[in-house]
Amino acid sequence: MKLKSLLRRRSGQVLVVVALALVVGVACSTSAQQVVEPPPDTGEASSALAQWRPGQIPLIKGPVSPDGLQAIFGTPDLGVGENRIGFVLTSPDALIRTPEATVSSFFFPRERSEEGVLKGTTQAVFRPWPYGTRGLYTTSLTFDAPGRWGIEISVEDTDGSLRQAKLFFEVKGSASAPEVGAPAVKSKSKTLKDVERLSQLTTGSLHDPDLYQMTIAEAVTSGLPTVVSMLSPAFCINAVCGPQVEVLQELKNKYKGKANFIHVDFYDNPEEIQGDLNAARLSPTVMEWRLSSIEWSFVIDRKGIVSARFEAFATLEELEQALMRVL
Repeated sequence: MKLKSLLRRRSGQVLVVVALALVVGVACSTSAQQVVEPPPDTGEASSALAQWRPGQIPLIKGPVSPDGLQAIFGTPDLGVGENRIGFVLTSPDALIRTPEATVSSFFFPRERSEEGVLKGTTQAVFRPWPYGTRGLYTTSLTFDAPGRWGIEISVEDTDGSLRQAKLFFEVKGSASAPEVGAPAVKSKSKTLKDVERLSQLTTGSLHDPDLYQMTIAEAVTSGLPTVVSMLSPAFCINAVCGPQVEVLQELKNKYKGKANFIHVDFYDNPEEIQGDLNAARLSPTVMEWRLSSIEWSFVIDRKGIVSARFEAFATLEELEQALMRVL
């Protein structure tokens, strides 16, 4: 089945400072000869901002379909292999909350090829967030080569008809942030020992001292699993950002003593930027971990190896399942 492209190739995605290259992509599985037409290749290159700020990176959005559906991509930093992807579906009326969505992935084998080859189809699950009506669809997909990719997302309407949305990406051979199976970066992240008060460690209103007791370096060499969330709670406000520190605290309360739990704010000077983000300094830990978007969580095993990575908001269920595999 041929599907006409409705989207120009997105550009303007930017990476964290220090010449980090943004990785965008989708995963896929199996193979077939079904094709889909790609967006026009504009040849525009992504560029890095001289000084990166959460919220300044534009989200990757698909075209609005004839029936008003639009997809917003939440996990652009993907490398070759199996990856978790997440996206939001919106309509003129509300956020789409259908329990499942069908995701078909396509690869464009030549730079300017007019047709993409269907590589696989799978189901994405809607994961509601703790507060309000927001949520994110997530699934696990695999892609086997760098290059141009696209996904088509289908959801069933209340009358039984299908509504579809599309997204297209340029993907790289490997992700920017540490991948599953890689050693965790042994960052000497700030702790309570380095500051006078907890408000110097987080931009958020949730001040749980348990989340700032150890550096990442200490945690990943402690012999216990570690869960690390990196985000700026006060400035993580886009469509794929959620209350990650609250979820981290809930997980910590449930498994305290069995694993380490750490929050690292994206900004190194939280107190100085309340009301003035122009004064912000990016956390050295964020730079060391090469984070290309504004909300991340990692589960690290007892040997200090990344066992799971979650770009954009990760629910308690997702993090708990990942932690249980390494306890």
